[in-house]
Amino acid sequence: MTLKWYLGMTSFSLSLFAIFLNLLIFMPVFQLAFIAKKSSIYVIAFFNVISDLMQLSITCFYLAASIIADRYVITGHRTNVLAIVFGWIFINAWYMECLVQIVMAVNRFTVITLKQKNVFTFKTTMIIFVFLILFTVGSAICTQYIFPCCVFIADHNVMSFMFIDIDGLYSYSNFMLVSYDIVCTSTSTLCYISVFRSIRNHNKTSNVQKNKSNQDVKYLLQFVFISIFYIFTWVLFELLPHIVPTNQPEWYSVVPVLVTLNCSSNSIIYLSINIEVQKSLQIPWLRKKLAGANASSTVQVIQVRAAKVV
Repeated sequence: MTLKWYLGMTSFSLSLFAIFLNLLIFMPVFQLAFIAKKSSIYVIAFFNVISDLMQLSITCFYLAASIIADRYVITGHRTNVLAIVFGWIFINAWYMECLVQIVMAVNRFTVITLKQKNVFTFKTTMIIFVFLILFTVGSAICTQYIFPCCVFIADHNVMSFMFIDIDGLYSYSNFMLVSYDIVCTSTSTLCYISVFRSIRNHNKTSNVQKNKSNQDVKYLLQFVFISIFYIFTWVLFELLPHIVPTNQPEWYSVVPVLVTLNCSSNSIIYLSINIEVQKSLQIPWLRKKLAGANASSTVQVIQVRAAKVV
């Protein structure tokens, strides 16, 4: 067993578990988003889950499997039609991930800072994502099939994802990817800074407002946590080729691991923090936790009522 095999097995195991976590929350989030129409947050989360599953599927069943087998499984070749299609699926999902991060941040900014709760209605959010999907599909087509350079692939030799550079040609594909990442990161950062300042400066005049503010903070921290893994992933993807020696490709394996962590963060947050998703799952070990949360909520309600009586 070589180091490459162990790295591939680690990536495969982590990404397979991440797929399981995302499938676990898929139906609860779908029901809350499209059947109960609980909040636009769940619509955003649903498309996040879709993009995560697309990335994880390529990472697990193609890249990690190829690393373990030390050959290009499924495709049989580094750059044949199917390999480029797999690259298109992943990069399309990544572009969607970028735009989902922006929508998340703008949603929190609109609701918490601007206090406009009617902007992100179900209909408006769905229209936004229709256009975003068309935009990301077009961007991925340009990356893989229209730009002269460079095609995005998963390569088991470097144990990561990469662009196939062509000497003398500028990588328009990588320029598009970096543009997505920078716009997403800067927009999200500005929105979250504004939201944090709004929460800090918000005058809490009653327990009811305090509870609502605490809920907003919880949602905000969820999305910030998701964004952190996203930023680490794209920064290292761009940075590693400039610092890793050519004879030590093992260092590149950190990228698919970070991709997996990034694609797991959404599901981990909803499973560990979001009570509505937990209730939808009805997992036995969650019942005790939910019972405690309900008891705490009851105490808070009693305290509020007592305060009103006084």
